[in-house]
Amino acid sequence: MRNTALVLFSALIVPALLADKGKNYTKENVCQELSAIGIEKFKEMVTVLYSQKFPNGTFEEVKCVADEMTKLAEKCCKDDASPDCYDKGATEISEKSCGKDSPFPKHPGIEQCCTLQGHERKLCLASLRYSADELPSLLEPTNEEICTEYTKHEKDYSVRYVYEFARRHRNIPAGFVLNATQHHVRMAERCCRPAVKIPCFLQERLQMESSNIFLRFLSNVCNNQVNLKSYKFGLSAYYGNLGLSFEEASAISSRFQSGLEKCCLQPQPECIIEELTSFQKVLCSESKLEAISEDFRKCCRKPALDTLPCVDVLKRQARQYPHVANPVSSQLCEEVQTHGIDRYLFVIGVKHASISLPVLTTVLDRIKSTVTACCSSADVTACLTEKESKLKKTTALLSKLDDTCSRYFKLDLPVFKTLIQKERGETQVQAWVHLATSCCSQRSPAQLCQKLTEDVIKYDDDTSV
Repeated sequence: MRNTALVLFSALIVPALLADKGKNYTKENVCQELSAIGIEKFKEMVTVLYSQKFPNGTFEEVKCVADEMTKLAEKCCKDDASPDCYDKGATEISEKSCGKDSPFPKHPGIEQCCTLQGHERKLCLASLRYSADELPSLLEPTNEEICTEYTKHEKDYSVRYVYEFARRHRNIPAGFVLNATQHHVRMAERCCRPAVKIPCFLQERLQMESSNIFLRFLSNVCNNQVNLKSYKFGLSAYYGNLGLSFEEASAISSRFQSGLEKCCLQPQPECIIEELTSFQKVLCSESKLEAISEDFRKCCRKPALDTLPCVDVLKRQARQYPHVANPVSSQLCEEVQTHGIDRYLFVIGVKHASISLPVLTTVLDRIKSTVTACCSSADVTACLTEKESKLKKTTALLSKLDDTCSRYFKLDLPVFKTLIQKERGETQVQAWVHLATSCCSQRSPAQLCQKLTEDVIKYDDDTSV
């Protein structure tokens, strides 16, 4: 899928608001894409984009809006289409979106957009973003379930799979969803006729194993990038746990995050593939190989897109930095103290290797907010001194969370729950157990775990004297 796919979503919802030349350029790009991939693939791509945008919508609702957008593109890409075809069509669709009995997905915030008119309404509708917790991952169906669904919905099996897969991976490039769908549908076509063929399924699943591992990794890191405020600091600590120094970990995390920021929400897969391939070379450069473990080096011997998922599941080691500047010192904020706050957060983060990045990042963000607020105050030293107990308390909570996850991995769940109940009491046990069961694993859902961590922080604040 080429770069022209980038403009597809905004072009269909919001025609270019600038000069007529800009409108024509956008239309030309969309029409080129339609011509290049054909109407069916074009419709699938639109379905991906709207399934990701409206994960709370039903299949019928998403299909309806995708059909409307595809018809609009098809109509306005004809040689005899009027110059204002897109603008008029998008206006009609935005009005339909705001209708009382709209067949389109009911997106949170749409009521406010519908109070606007014209271009402002279309811009508002296009900017809406679903912010609720992530949907559970799409469980891999059994061979029999695949064949039953394929036989039942053979005509639209592909688009149904696109919908289900995309709404559960709403922060990865649409091209990956289409590729995964193509492989899945091919498997159903080959292995379900005339009856379920187990050897066929085994062979197909084996061929898709590597790409599925990469997709799970990509979905996780892109979800973190989109949703976590201080993801870079969590990443820096993560790479520190794998043996890199602060300087190396900081540079690596910045490079990785900038690539995700640039590419995760772009429809075409080429951008993220190029970025991650380039990043793997930096991560596995000769200068770092001496500092990293043998397991890390084994990951670096793999192909580029297999290296990063491999590194992602390596065992992390907590590290201690005994000689650290006192956080209440105003030197933390001085320009001569290069990356003072970053280093401070790194030192705190690398001490905790059992918690997931969403949990770690949420707590580090709280610490960062406190310190940066003081650095901007009139009397930095007085502010940091006043906040010292709060900083120590938050850091202590991070240690409690880390210890909780460490025990969660070692103990049976009933034993773990009993232990938490003794330590936290009835009022807090549910929050702590929910956080542990949902958020201790490395690939935890970012939005949910951010919320659960904030709940635990609130409990901790409320019980403080």
